Amino acid sequence: MTIINYASDGLYPELIALFRVVAHQGTVDRKAIIDLCYPGTPVDSTSQTRLRGALARWTDLGLFLTEAENLRIDERFGKRKRGESLEELTTRLPTACRTLMLEEPNCLPLWGEPPGTAADFVRGSAWLLAQDIYGLPTSWSDVEPLQSAQITADTKITENDVRWNGLRFWMRYLGFATGDSSSFQVDPTIAVKAELPSIFSTPSDLPAQEFITALASRLPVLDYGQYRQAVEEVLNPTTWRPPANEHLSMSLSLALRRLALDNVIRLEGKADAGTSYRLTGRGYRTWLGFESVRWMGGLS
Repeated sequence: MTIINYASDGLYPELIALFRVVAHQGTVDRKAIIDLCYPGTPVDSTSQTRLRGALARWTDLGLFLTEAENLRIDERFGKRKRGESLEELTTRLPTACRTLMLEEPNCLPLWGEPPGTAADFVRGSAWLLAQDIYGLPTSWSDVEPLQSAQITADTKITENDVRWNGLRFWMRYLGFATGDSSSFQVDPTIAVKAELPSIFSTPSDLPAQEFITALASRLPVLDYGQYRQAVEEVLNPTTWRPPANEHLSMSLSLALRRLALDNVIRLEGKADAGTSYRLTGRGYRTWLGFESVRWMGGLS
């Protein structure tokens, strides 16, 4: 099974259509859901295939639950806050998707037969987040030889151009990248920002190591995360350059630097705060070091 083969599994526009219909109705007849996504409009066979694929995959992942012939959204992700509109609920869908795609039952094993439903996304995103993001090619014809040169095990990160395009599509939606196909940029700022309230609870300081550990637990495709480490273990150290000691990857460094410049967080130096980390910039240049992180509160 896979999540990034958009030809048969759909992409987030199909998922959003399904999610909004079910969220609006509360429960929906499974047999009627495809027609309800496009009321009054003939649905071509390609659209039907993608909608059915998206429905199947996100039911497998646990977003949609089935009861007899009815479909509903898991209460963790479909219950509205007081006064919350359907549009506002939909803006929380990427967080729900990240949560589900990174849960162990949905993405393990990362390799083997059969791999987890979201294993292809997890492998691909962890690999891209570990790269020199400023020198990363965007076309599959250039990415494929880079991937082949870095892999030491008899396995693949991403198999073909269709899945490469699907991977980039989902990474943008889930907050791990920005840009379009020609300007694709690995950048987990949005995903990191979304996790800050859960890590801090209230505006406060955390030692750098505690913060990085908590972030890796919630987004395990980032530095020191379970899935990131599993992918790094199969990379050839002669062709893949890891961050220097006590340095964070370029991708996480970019996210933290952007959040600091936006005054969402403060990266502070405190001599008694314990372990320190340094941010890695373009060309593996050291940006700055910090021993603690302060969340300023809010989401903007």
